[in-house]
Amino acid sequence: MQLQSRRAKQSVNQGRRHMTHIQTKTSNGAAKLLSGAILAAALGFSSPVYAQEEIDVSIVSGFSPAVAAVKMLKESFMPGVDARLAESGNYVINWQEAFSGTLAKPAGELEAIETGLADMGVIPTAFHADKLPVYQIGYVTPFTTTDLVLIHEVVDGLVDKYPAFRDTWTNLNQVTLSASGIPDNYILCSAEPINSLSDIDGLKVAGAGPNLRWIEPAGATGVTGSLGNFYQLVETGVVDAMLVWGEAVVSLKFYEVCGNYFNANLGGVNSYVINANQQAWDSYPDEVKEAMIAAAKQYGIDIGNFAAELGSQARETFVANGGSVVEIDPQERAEWAATLPDLAQEWVDNLEAQGVPAQEILAEYMQAMRDAGEPVARQWDQ
Repeated sequence: MQLQSRRAKQSVNQGRRHMTHIQTKTSNGAAKLLSGAILAAALGFSSPVYAQEEIDVSIVSGFSPAVAAVKMLKESFMPGVDARLAESGNYVINWQEAFSGTLAKPAGELEAIETGLADMGVIPTAFHADKLPVYQIGYVTPFTTTDLVLIHEVVDGLVDKYPAFRDTWTNLNQVTLSASGIPDNYILCSAEPINSLSDIDGLKVAGAGPNLRWIEPAGATGVTGSLGNFYQLVETGVVDAMLVWGEAVVSLKFYEVCGNYFNANLGGVNSYVINANQQAWDSYPDEVKEAMIAAAKQYGIDIGNFAAELGSQARETFVANGGSVVEIDPQERAEWAATLPDLAQEWVDNLEAQGVPAQEILAEYMQAMRDAGEPVARQWDQ
């Protein structure tokens, strides 16, 4: 796929506006630009008809549309922008899809947007813990909530309140539109049944990276992977299990290689952001920016609801395919949460040293969860 930077297209297409203008002179000699559509008014129409501006936008993800983050870009975010712009008819987006690794591999989206290779896209924050430390708040507070819509709304509120979130993107040449998540509840999907916490001891478990610290105190060895290779890692015996969530198990058919479901209610996380390249963003009209922000926030709601819907089907899917489903004993869940290192305090100390009010951010996040009545197994801010 050949994708041009928006800046280059501006110089070629005069600001990327696809309008034909005819220059006339007013009686005082000042130049006046009239579009070809407006000229029609002089031919007898009672009111002028304005030409619609078409804006090219390349949108990137290394994942395929089978992955929920991309599926919902196509089914929620992009049509959401289109519908909002259609209300006035002033602008229309010419979407240029760069999915399935055509422009960037999974975890390559951040750099593609930073450099302007893509105008915007969805970035998996778990793969960039070093560059996006403040966004790891969900990964340092496991055993807290399985409500992705709540996570989306709370984290977006934190982004609006605390400059540290938006400042994260300044040196990365990006603007963030909204935070969201797709793992509503991490489970262990294993080749052999896991019946209790003790069965995790000695297993090799694939995960995204930050969440591997959740299972290592239980005696497991973590192996960093992604949705793109989890299936192969289990199928080839490199790992015994994967730390994943119900929607992915159903959508990507992970149950074919790991037919056993162990649910400890580890909880969900904010794991994605929709971002735009700074130069591309600056070139968009305000109406387009407003439509994109509104659609990105709705995307966070829609993807959360989608994950919950498919996640609820995961148990039945395992059973229907001959697998097992085991729910952890509540006492074991509490014991597991208590064995973890103080992940949140480590996160706070690291960010406070950089001038970020991380303790305040953490306290606000956890209080929002308590206020919502979530099944918090460990009070990470206390």
